[in-house]
Amino acid sequence: MVILNEGKMSSLLSYKYYIRPTAHQLYGNKASKSKHHQNVHKSIKILALEGPMTTWEMAKIKFPTDNAKIRSKEKEYRRLLIGRIDKGRFSDGVMDLNLILIDSKSTKRNPGNRYRLSLFGILYCLDQMNFSEKEIDRIAKNYEIILPLVFGKWEFLKSIIGKHVYNISLLGKGLLFDNLNIISIKKDEFYELISYFGIKVNTLTESFNEQKIGEAISLWFYVTMLYFPSLMADRKSKRNEKILYKVLRKDQELQRWFLDFLSEAKNFYIQRSKKLEGISIV
Repeated sequence: MVILNEGKMSSLLSYKYYIRPTAHQLYGNKASKSKHHQNVHKSIKILALEGPMTTWEMAKIKFPTDNAKIRSKEKEYRRLLIGRIDKGRFSDGVMDLNLILIDSKSTKRNPGNRYRLSLFGILYCLDQMNFSEKEIDRIAKNYEIILPLVFGKWEFLKSIIGKHVYNISLLGKGLLFDNLNIISIKKDEFYELISYFGIKVNTLTESFNEQKIGEAISLWFYVTMLYFPSLMADRKSKRNEKILYKVLRKDQELQRWFLDFLSEAKNFYIQRSKKLEGISIV
């Protein structure tokens, strides 16, 4: 079971402009021939598809009964995740880039730290691993606690919007609309709402934790669903126009949460307008 991490986290902009490009530099992409890159991707993929595990449990996936091979593989996974000291020099592990974190302690026969993906690790996986829809379903099930408004509603969302749920993978590419000049804005309200979204998620870095990062990812997902249908799989379908309304109409929790965000945005613009009205140059 995943345990929500309450420690301070970086912002989504940090993921886009530092974590993601640094991960690409250090670990390559899914087509990389580097043995190190492939091993890192395998370890991250295991945690994505299986959920929190110790390095011993990760090693047993490949070698279920051979303790000698399990022990060797376990050491390899531990070095990849937490780093190592080689000839007096320390090499960073995947944890140092905040893609992986410690979820809990195992009290089984082979105790140790139980590792899992962070929200940034999930985004990186969705960006790099070329998962099938069934594999993304498994990730949603494993990590519904840290993304409850999307992964926690996964089967409900699929029952209403179908394959549109998999648009969540677009955020793995760092698509945050922080540069609104490079996209076509067809609705003025989308511009205002996504602008406020950017202000909200990029000015609260001192108080960001996993819960708030999860809420920011969820807001991106639902705002996009409402106002930017060109991201939807079937761009010409008229059904896209009311896609969010169908979801909110059937889930009171989501409706209250999203209406709170809308109210917050409206109050922000009202207060900003009042400040502008108070400016005088004569």
